Amino acid sequence: MNGRQGTLFLWIEFAGLYMVLPTVLMAARMGGYVVPVLPVLWMAACPATIYLIKCCGWDARKLVGGMPGRPQFIGMALRFGAAAILLSAGMLLIEPRGFMLLPQRDPRLWALVMFFYPLLSVVPQGILYRALFHARYAALFRGELAKSMAATVTFSLAHLVFANFWAMALTLAGGFFIDRTYRKSRSMLAANIEHAVYGQLAFTTGWGLFLYHGTIRFLDGGG
Repeated sequence: MNGRQGTLFLWIEFAGLYMVLPTVLMAARMGGYVVPVLPVLWMAACPATIYLIKCCGWDARKLVGGMPGRPQFIGMALRFGAAAILLSAGMLLIEPRGFMLLPQRDPRLWALVMFFYPLLSVVPQGILYRALFHARYAALFRGELAKSMAATVTFSLAHLVFANFWAMALTLAGGFFIDRTYRKSRSMLAANIEHAVYGQLAFTTGWGLFLYHGTIRFLDGGG
């Protein structure tokens, strides 16, 4: 396979995984079908992990990622504080009855989501939208800005399944900072921590109304 054919194949892969699959899942949901978000995520993340290990030489340490340094923690804390203010104010503005709905209505489910969301949802998303993207597909885009924008948009497109504007807008904004953290630190752990706290904050403040995630469905059904 020559270079041009290889690039074309990568583009087809990229489009299939990051554009076609989310579109199909959204169409299925809008057609009234129950979309198993978490199984789909893990079914995609498992072969991606094998690829990273077998073809890119990743080991367990790189898959998990190193602990963020003090400057990174400070930056993440500042961004979390700003996100907490914006998400709280936004929910109070557009849907005040939804503010803090989950922890007030069902504290047990809220606690389960806070614990299991990073493990069940953030980890496979980190593999697909940070590790795999930058290891295999980022080279399709020229320049750091183009790579960053592509990673951010693909992460947002993953949330097409929720079929609403707010899911796309929130993940577009959050995805930019999560990807920025990964590119600067090259640490899966740092990016996953930032992803997890944004998600936990969203579900706590009430944005789960627009991001009724597979994690909540799984835990709610199990409860």
